[in-house]
Amino acid sequence: MTQSFSNNVPSPRFSNQSPATLNDELRSADELGIRPIKVGEAGFDDIINEGTVKWAVTTNPELLVIPKFLDVNNEIYHTVITRGQPVLAAGEAEIVGSNGLYILLTISNHSGHFRPNSESLEVGITAFRQQGVDISNADIEYLE
Repeated sequence: MTQSFSNNVPSPRFSNQSPATLNDELRSADELGIRPIKVGEAGFDDIINEGTVKWAVTTNPELLVIPKFLDVNNEIYHTVITRGQPVLAAGEAEIVGSNGLYILLTISNHSGHFRPNSESLEVGITAFRQQGVDISNADIEYLE
């Protein structure tokens, strides 16, 4: 599935607000084999059906996701998605589905590292919709 979407609205970039921890976060993710995945790529179905995902729209723009948790003791940070680079939007989501049929259940702009504003959530919603994810009944949670 090709990632080509736009939202025709200029978006601010949000930078990593915790740069001091970036190297440790990336090292841990690399050791655990965590890598960002696009909608529909191999492994996407497994990640979304296991629980909450963290998502980001990169400055390219590309929509990428990772699992929120590897296990009960290991949370994966948003910075892993972009290797610490700024984002247009970031947050968390619950998605279900398989084989190209996906439904967005919940989405928020919750990211302690990037702290995106509530307006940026529209960038994420647009990105999911343009990648074929059904957003029609999603519970949207705007965090200030």
